[in-house]
Amino acid sequence: MSLENKFNIGDIVTFKTHPLLYDRYIKGDGKLVPPFMVVKEVFFEDKKKKIVDTSNGQIIGERIKYGCLFFDDNKNEFKDVMIYESMLSGFRNFYISRMEGEKKDEEDTAYVSLLDEVNEYKDASYKYGDIVYFKTKKLEILKKRSSVKNEIVNLKGKDSKKTTTSIQNVVNYSTPEFILCGYKKEHAEDLYFSNGNKKKIISNEFFKVKWFNSHQMKFSEQFLPKESLIDEQPFSTLVSHKCSSKSEE
Repeated sequence: MSLENKFNIGDIVTFKTHPLLYDRYIKGDGKLVPPFMVVKEVFFEDKKKKIVDTSNGQIIGERIKYGCLFFDDNKNEFKDVMIYESMLSGFRNFYISRMEGEKKDEEDTAYVSLLDEVNEYKDASYKYGDIVYFKTKKLEILKKRSSVKNEIVNLKGKDSKKTTTSIQNVVNYSTPEFILCGYKKEHAEDLYFSNGNKKKIISNEFFKVKWFNSHQMKFSEQFLPKESLIDEQPFSTLVSHKCSSKSEE
């Protein structure tokens, strides 16, 4: 019987310990929060994979794993990680909003939640020199951390405790904008086991992107699956990125 994968190429996922799966705000050190990632590959283990420890009957593994891609903003580069399915959660389970304190009337049909907006993302199309964006960009920039500060104040000779809560954006793992500068197709082989069951799922189109790497003080390039990129500008600017591109033509 063929295994069925929960996530597909281009899906946004995160490690199940991400605090925004359980609350609206990050508490504690924001550097300990795992990144939002994009699925770039799906792998299916064969039946030889050891799933259960026969000595004690406990589950110690599983047969579906994902190659995931995220941006390390400290080194200004992309990183790949392989994670098993039960350790991941999809982005639709996140608690995340556009801005602190925003309240929308249920009848305001013009309002689109951030999760709904991200869910409607379309894969980028290739045009040399266009600006594109890694699809986790907006989620990473809009995640928030709450911190509580207690202080003793003296009012009319009497001490009392004053508690204030501050909300700050936590922007680690956020990405720069990228310029399209190359294209290739992959003709995948060895996608199935001999019995016809799926062995792996990969993208067949890759876009080369260029960006300024501030860590190494150079311009970097890398091929990324097209499903990890969007060409819809995540944040509005005084002059649209698309208008700027057209003005150069």
